[in-house]
Amino acid sequence: MATNLSIIAEILVIGSLIILSLGYFFSSKPHIFFGKKFPVRIGHNLNIVGWLLLGFFWWIQVEHYILIEDPFNGLICALAMPFFGYLAIHEYLSIRWNSKYEPLRWLAAMTVVAGGIYFFVERVPLLSGWLIEVVAEQSIWILNSLDIPTSLGSLDYGEGSRHYRPVSENQQVQIPIEGDEWRNPDSVQVTIVLACTALQSMIIFVGGVICTKAPADRRFYAFLATVPAIYILNLIRNAVVIWLTYEHVWGDETFFYAHGILGKVGSLIALIFLAIAVFHFLPEMQDSILGVIDLPIRKAPEGMRGLPFAKGMPSQVVYVLVAGLVLFPFGFFATSVQEYAEVNPGFNSTLPLENMYILSVILLLISLFLLCFYRDPERKIESGIVSPADGLVQRSEIKRGMVYLSIFMNVHNVHVNRSPLAGRIISIKHKSGGYLPAFSKDSDKNERLMTKIETSIGTMKLIQIAGVLVRRIVSYVKPNAEVSKGERIGLIHFGSRVDLSFESAGINLLVKKGDRVLAGQQVAEYTPMSSLSVTEKLFEVPKRMLSKLQATQSED
Repeated sequence: MATNLSIIAEILVIGSLIILSLGYFFSSKPHIFFGKKFPVRIGHNLNIVGWLLLGFFWWIQVEHYILIEDPFNGLICALAMPFFGYLAIHEYLSIRWNSKYEPLRWLAAMTVVAGGIYFFVERVPLLSGWLIEVVAEQSIWILNSLDIPTSLGSLDYGEGSRHYRPVSENQQVQIPIEGDEWRNPDSVQVTIVLACTALQSMIIFVGGVICTKAPADRRFYAFLATVPAIYILNLIRNAVVIWLTYEHVWGDETFFYAHGILGKVGSLIALIFLAIAVFHFLPEMQDSILGVIDLPIRKAPEGMRGLPFAKGMPSQVVYVLVAGLVLFPFGFFATSVQEYAEVNPGFNSTLPLENMYILSVILLLISLFLLCFYRDPERKIESGIVSPADGLVQRSEIKRGMVYLSIFMNVHNVHVNRSPLAGRIISIKHKSGGYLPAFSKDSDKNERLMTKIETSIGTMKLIQIAGVLVRRIVSYVKPNAEVSKGERIGLIHFGSRVDLSFESAGINLLVKKGDRVLAGQQVAEYTPMSSLSVTEKLFEVPKRMLSKLQATQSED
């Protein structure tokens, strides 16, 4: 399975970088090739695919980190899918809003440059082996300069081709120590691998500098201020880790503390100061990074919406989805890890992989259900009086001068409610009550939110009734606010009902009990007096006067 995954990983990483580079190119401006116009949205669509492929690539790497018993880096790889998926969402928003977001384009370009360099070096053993050997030689030169005699072992390329190999983790430079008089015999063997060359850190800065739109001289100064410093500081870090480990300073845990804590914390602090130096020369790069950080607060253009989900959707829905995505790759590789353990008796993973798989599937199913429930698609707003909700018509009648319309929203219906007509919000009143099923006759006693809307045909009373589950009603409007016909005015969580009542004068109902309607669909029409002939008015005026009188009595 590992071999098959290696091939898949190669396809994913190479494909993602190529697609992201094409996406960056096409998202800059419309292009014309062979007489055909390629709009900017083509670039954003390519970037969506590229980000998702990159997320899948890192997902696959989780297996490797499980096998080398490094759950922390495995967790980082598992988080890649939610992260890159989030970037893909913002590419979708760029299409939806017909706007470019330059920090996101900068990130795509930097990913292509940095990722292209790193994966090329990593996949060519002769090249990565040369870099590893150079770094190892210079690291031990520091120790030898301090009269701490050390020497290198031979470069171990591992198995496979030296010209191109998908998996290059076995390329190691071993550093045995000459002079047993100072090396503790209980110390572990230190080896230099590609991760010890600081290649990742250097190419991140290189990619960021190259892709920042700024004068060449300032970019060159930024390069000189960071890359050589990273390289030299990394050599010092390697030398310190070797010395601490072979001195056995903290016992058997020395390498962990020296490499995993002291080395990484020191590297992080150094990178922060180096980033400040880069920002001195390239404030444009700082703006790009801050723009990426500000993605969560990116605002839609005036009059446009973001994702097609209901306002008021609990943030826990996203947390459940992310948790499911993170746990899934751990559980997915449970079988291959078990097979590996059978042929490697010394390997023993303490992670409950099978349980993680079951939990991840449950969380993903729950999140998909919730995302489906909280969907809020665009709806065509028809003429006349429109339905305030999706669902099944439970009541549709004219009684004592009033129109009564009740719509039951099942769990699979969209639960965002809309204004039946344009008007002004007169009042919003909350009333406590029970939590019976919304389809029950006794649900009239449930908790509810009553919104009165002053419209061109009179006052409309819209009542949102809570159901048996979440029991929460969210209002999007405030008293005295103006609303347009079909405008979203609120949300009811899970099974619930909407009651609509208004004067029946001049009203003709177009739906009956048992019909299924969508929010924005016409459910009634109003005939104004001005559209009637003189003869029709003679018959209609008494009817409407009687209807208004009955409606007044009903309200009382």
